[in-house]
Amino acid sequence: MADNDEYDRFLQTHEFQLLVNNIPKHFYRRLYEKMKNEIFDSGSYFQLCPADDDDEELEGTYNAERRYYVSTLQDIVLDPHNDENAIFLIDHAWTYRIKDARNNLTTIPTLYERMASLMNIDAETKEDGIELVLQRMWKYNQTYTLTSTQVETQRDCEETYEPYWYIMDELGSSIRHSNTNANVCCTSFFFGPSQTMFSIFYPIVRIDQPYTEIFRNFVYDNNETLDRSIRLLPWKHLHARKTFLRHLTIENSSELFNQKLQNSLEIFEKCHQHDLYDKKQILMNDSIEIDQDRAWKVYTDHELVTQYLNDKHYQLIDDPDQADILFVMKQLNEFRHETIENKLISQFPFENIITNKELLALTARRWKSLYGSSTSDNDPYIDSHGSPPWLATTFNLTYELSQFAVYFQYREDQQLDNTWIVKPINLTRSIDMSVTNSLDMIIRL
Repeated sequence: MADNDEYDRFLQTHEFQLLVNNIPKHFYRRLYEKMKNEIFDSGSYFQLCPADDDDEELEGTYNAERRYYVSTLQDIVLDPHNDENAIFLIDHAWTYRIKDARNNLTTIPTLYERMASLMNIDAETKEDGIELVLQRMWKYNQTYTLTSTQVETQRDCEETYEPYWYIMDELGSSIRHSNTNANVCCTSFFFGPSQTMFSIFYPIVRIDQPYTEIFRNFVYDNNETLDRSIRLLPWKHLHARKTFLRHLTIENSSELFNQKLQNSLEIFEKCHQHDLYDKKQILMNDSIEIDQDRAWKVYTDHELVTQYLNDKHYQLIDDPDQADILFVMKQLNEFRHETIENKLISQFPFENIITNKELLALTARRWKSLYGSSTSDNDPYIDSHGSPPWLATTFNLTYELSQFAVYFQYREDQQLDNTWIVKPINLTRSIDMSVTNSLDMIIRL
């Protein structure tokens, strides 16, 4: 009875993950039991086999540098519809944050040796080997970010949401990619009771032939688009990758470079879709009289303001509706007159076109399209892209990944510096910011 209660709680608290990962319901009970008891039974169903570079199943240019592949054992049948046990756990060999990767490889005993073996690296020195691991790990990396319901309250700060990266164990890391023959699905799953992140995989088609290799799809979007091809580049042989990108020049792929993101209203409208304001009355409130004898009620979500605002003229309160002053970090969407009348606020409508990094770059590019001129005699990609001369060339990788990858290859061929700063859209300061010249890393980020 107690175990049934625990299982019911598991279903309730993990419902979102179960649904988002499209895990079939008949796997739920066995998945719960395996995670609860840490049952890693894949060795009874699968084996590692040495990879043959001439193997046609390599799909031409994919799966470079993998030493092994994974196949079923001789008498194994996996039915995705009826076999409740056909869901398996994968252990994580290394979990880290990007800023800690080099130090981990240097200081954690046997970690470098395990990663070098897993990634098929044979270097003369450990220092050289670590450099190769840091380059090649993007072919193996998986990632997750904990949500606010998965972290302790006292640690619930912005740094908590910085992504974790992980390398699966030898079995998980040896499952190869296929565009057309994927027969298992692999995903990460956070088990709340033990606060453990697992990787899990299960069949999506019936597997009944002896020694069948299992494949997964590294990019879940099955639409044959250019962006999908770009996202698969980290797993391509280097020569094939460069040939592919060199074909996408500004001369023979003009339609790709004629798409001007700065001329699209989609991003601006998306950022302001929930804004409420008076179109005819967005005014500075200069009618408030400053009474130095009263205590001004302040609502804030800023920890430092809460800690240090102790002057007698101010009173911190928890209800923003009762406040005279709103000093908030969270972006305000409500600017209607009846809401903010007689309040002093620390923001103004639409300020995020200069405070949000992705909108600032687009605003600068729109300025150049209206008032600027050609910025480079030698770089046609910069002129096509639209960055003004006073702003570092900036790509929004959500929308411009293909254009960026082509430009990256162009700069490499021109022997120009190819170091880029990569920043997440939704985090402040330098959290999760990376500086790199690795195209694999930039695509995977």
